[in-house]
Amino acid sequence: MPLKLYLLPILTLFIMTFSSCSKKDSGSAVKPTEEGLKVSLTNVTEASYTAAAGSTYTFQAAVTSKLPSSGVNITVKAVTDPGGVNIPQNAVAPSTSGAIAITLIGLEPLRTVLVTVVITSTSNPDNTITKTFWITNKAE
Repeated sequence: MPLKLYLLPILTLFIMTFSSCSKKDSGSAVKPTEEGLKVSLTNVTEASYTAAAGSTYTFQAAVTSKLPSSGVNITVKAVTDPGGVNIPQNAVAPSTSGAIAITLIGLEPLRTVLVTVVITSTSNPDNTITKTFWITNKAE
């Protein structure tokens, strides 16, 4: 009998404790959403093979969607395929222009390289797009 007498107040206290521990909104501002980035690469064949005539190769990334007001950051990674050896590339400056020139360097003769270009909104790191292609230096 005494257990039933104490059970209701204990359950009530238990429920009140957990209901008061719910997260409260701190009033954080909601970021306005940006249009998703759309990018096309020129002078290369996306997701396919391209031939280079020397150890450097220049191509363009064109942002075809509305460009974020703060601009975009560009990261270029080149890795031999097969082999997976990283070929260091020059940093590409952040851009507020829709047309971005990118120059690959260090392309070895008769070597295929997998190039990955990542373009990210400066103000919203979740707004990102990745493009890949392979390039081979055909010069001997």
